[in-house]
Amino acid sequence: MTALLLAACMLTALTGCAGSGQTGTDVKETEETTAAEQTAEAADTAAQEETATPSLEEQMDSYWNDQLDGDLKNEAGYPHGSEGMGAVVLAMKDGEVIFEKAYGYAHYYDADYEAEGSSYANPVYVKTENPREMTTDTLFDLASVTKVMATTQSIMILVDRGELRVDDKAADYLPGFEANGKGDITIAQLLTHSSGLPQWEATFLYCDSKEEQLEYIKNLELVEDYKTDGSEPMYSDFSFMTLGFIVEAVTGQDMDVFVKENVYEPLGMTSTTYKPLENGFTEDQIAATSLGNPYEYRMVDEENWPDVGYDCTKDAEAFADFDGWRDYTLIGEVNDGNAGMGGQGVAGHAGLFSTAHDLGILLQCMLNGGEYNGVRLYSPETVELFTTRHTTYQENHTDEDGNPVLSNEFGYGFKLDQSWMGDSATENAFGHDGFTGTTVYADPDHNYIFVCLTNKMQAGFRDSTANGGTEDVSNYYNTNSWVSWNMNQIVKDSLGI
Repeated sequence: MTALLLAACMLTALTGCAGSGQTGTDVKETEETTAAEQTAEAADTAAQEETATPSLEEQMDSYWNDQLDGDLKNEAGYPHGSEGMGAVVLAMKDGEVIFEKAYGYAHYYDADYEAEGSSYANPVYVKTENPREMTTDTLFDLASVTKVMATTQSIMILVDRGELRVDDKAADYLPGFEANGKGDITIAQLLTHSSGLPQWEATFLYCDSKEEQLEYIKNLELVEDYKTDGSEPMYSDFSFMTLGFIVEAVTGQDMDVFVKENVYEPLGMTSTTYKPLENGFTEDQIAATSLGNPYEYRMVDEENWPDVGYDCTKDAEAFADFDGWRDYTLIGEVNDGNAGMGGQGVAGHAGLFSTAHDLGILLQCMLNGGEYNGVRLYSPETVELFTTRHTTYQENHTDEDGNPVLSNEFGYGFKLDQSWMGDSATENAFGHDGFTGTTVYADPDHNYIFVCLTNKMQAGFRDSTANGGTEDVSNYYNTNSWVSWNMNQIVKDSLGI
């Protein structure tokens, strides 16, 4: 019986499956047909893959590695392209992180002050022996982003608690501030850069402490022909330096302590702080910025750099006597001279360090109406008050076609509807940018957040002869125009917003 079954099986193998109605030739034809179908399917898949839209990460990588390098070298007048600097980019939609990635280097260049021609105004750049790559956990010097992520947050909390009103006069909290016609300046005018205070002066030439800076501010004179109604905002660091001192006067705490205890710690923002090297962080965790303070040196050297920044002619004697210039790579020390050299690292206008992730938390808290992860900082009404337009610059300024001009509108503290927020940003979008290469903003109409932190100053100054030019442009490569805007637009295009 077993032999018969074995013979039957062998016969079936040679002639096809018994009872199936197929012969050996039929099986071969089926196999050939299947193979052809598989080949066609594979070819179709390959074609689809070839024509498929690159992923968001692929598009972002391509921009950083290819387009950015070309744009910078050929159009922005920056000779090194993206070499030497780095970035961390974060995008959030509907409360979720949809993109977060680090690019480039956190520390790439140092200065050689011994090299021929090297000076405080123009240090010679040399590649460090061990360039340090950027990571998503890297802390950045936020520069003027401090204004909205530290000072404005503190004012919001005090207003929400009823300890301060935006219509209060600054002199009510800072006795002596009323000198030289400043007695009627309100908190609101400081928040909207409509106070009439000067935009910038080199306090570090005269001040070694916050206390000396406060006295300097009390003695400031108002600029001529200023308007306090918001129709002609004049961006002023002194407005936010003053607000920082008001926070301290109201709370009885140093501002860095108050904002840490009332904002960062409650929200779990463990990587946000002033003076990071004194608060548990090491240089290896922080992005390097400038090599000393060459830009501010140029600003106050009216003899050799007369067209950089503001007119500092009155400071000639103090400039000649000043010996506090930093001649090393700044890592963990605030780049801003008034905050770093004159204010001991803490100020209302600059000095804060943070990561993209932490800043995303705080922006999401605002989009949530003042609450995040069960913690409430302030009410939805306070958020609305501070992110509502309180200036009328666009109503008074139009372009040659009669269209409103962007870029000089403010809520309380926050810049609104800026060109660097992208083409589809609505009039309700709010955020801020910083000189060191930082941009943050939130768009409540799309429940969207974008943070781009770079250390553009590591890459140095733009080429003075870019595109056939002959004059020295004397400024750092503009991150907002070339990195933040383009990467933000790539993300928004992928989301269809």
